[in-house]
Amino acid sequence: MKKNNLIYTYLLAVSFLFGMGACDTLDQEPVNQIPTDEAITNARSAERAILGMYDGMQSENYYGLRYLYYQDTYTDNLQHAGTFTTDQEVSFRRINPSNLQIRSTWQTMYRVIRDANFILFSLSNLEDATEEQLLAYEAEARFIRAYVYYDLLRVFNGVPLVTDFVTTVDEINTLPRASTEDLYAFIIAELQFAEQNLGETPDAPFRARPAAATAMLARVHLQAGNPGQAAQKATEAIGLGYSLLPNYRDIWTIPGNAEMIFNLSFTNVDGDQSALAISSDPATGGQKFYVREDFFNQFAASAAEGDTRFAASILPQGNVRRVNKYYRSGTNDDNAPLIRLAEMYLIRAEAIVRQGSVTAQVITDINTIRNRAGLVSLTGLASPAAALTEIQRQRRFELAFEGHRYSDMRRFGNIGTLFPDNEQFRVIWPIPLQEIEVNPNLEQNPGYTAE
Repeated sequence: MKKNNLIYTYLLAVSFLFGMGACDTLDQEPVNQIPTDEAITNARSAERAILGMYDGMQSENYYGLRYLYYQDTYTDNLQHAGTFTTDQEVSFRRINPSNLQIRSTWQTMYRVIRDANFILFSLSNLEDATEEQLLAYEAEARFIRAYVYYDLLRVFNGVPLVTDFVTTVDEINTLPRASTEDLYAFIIAELQFAEQNLGETPDAPFRARPAAATAMLARVHLQAGNPGQAAQKATEAIGLGYSLLPNYRDIWTIPGNAEMIFNLSFTNVDGDQSALAISSDPATGGQKFYVREDFFNQFAASAAEGDTRFAASILPQGNVRRVNKYYRSGTNDDNAPLIRLAEMYLIRAEAIVRQGSVTAQVITDINTIRNRAGLVSLTGLASPAAALTEIQRQRRFELAFEGHRYSDMRRFGNIGTLFPDNEQFRVIWPIPLQEIEVNPNLEQNPGYTAE
């Protein structure tokens, strides 16, 4: 069977794997996605398909709103203010396996993986691409696929690992969960390939290029418990020509600035819009996510010491505390910062400490972040424990509402403090019940029961 005749069969099969009918899948394709009845046969259609992966990440189920905000809402930075039960469960940290929003997020992320797999399958069919272009296309698809698998891994732990173009339902609807260790190994290998082969696209930071893979390797190694590799990759990323903006607020007002290593771009065109601003603006309708009072007070205390990040991140408005990093509620085109340079300094500092010592480099990296924020320099830290406490504090302020708090608390080992002793299993999100119902080999995370 020729490749262009397999497209619809493939999409239909994947739709059944993740609990979707074919009509649902075709109706929910992201804007600018290559048509599902059109083969990828040349460089132009390959470029369109690659842009489709990024469009998939713009979904309100993913970085357009909920996956991003849920990283703070499921912890202690944000809370939901609205009537949606699905959002309330996240805010109360009591997600049920039947939560349809979690299922929609799962499905959206696997659609992006599906698109990446389809691109990889189609590359040998390109008629006009050079070997260099083919490698770059492959690297970009594998980078995005690794990025999404990492996002799945950090909230669900092991998930099914789909890497091939498949043509029948029987090939995919019984896939078990891959182990956490196997997923980390897969993600790291994918990122290493991307680091070596991504093209220097002029669209960076809105499309991935080698620096994004290097920086992502630093993040993944740190979360995976490989501090030596994390420190090495963070150092490499810091040396790649990016720079911290002197004014923290400019990060959010200047698109594609020198601090952004990888940035998901939104526009004010229907289908490419972000819901991050309107979802924290009390002047607009819809469900809202506001800053929790305790976090507001802690951040305000840092502001009293000169921290300029507070005003750039949070805006008290009436009796609510809205997110101020995403503020374009009139146009809904705030970009989502996926990787930026400041994180690399904090990764390097943490990774060094996790190897057992508080070196001069650790103090320098922490002060680099503190000083840009308007805080005085630290002259030293008494112990590795004290250093980790300060690093986590700076990560909480520096990276607030950017999708890091949940995985940070898991890595630092204090997320359990948010849950009663008999609900520690809720640290990990449940696998969507509907996915388990269509896949008999997909096991639920411990502690969750069928409803």
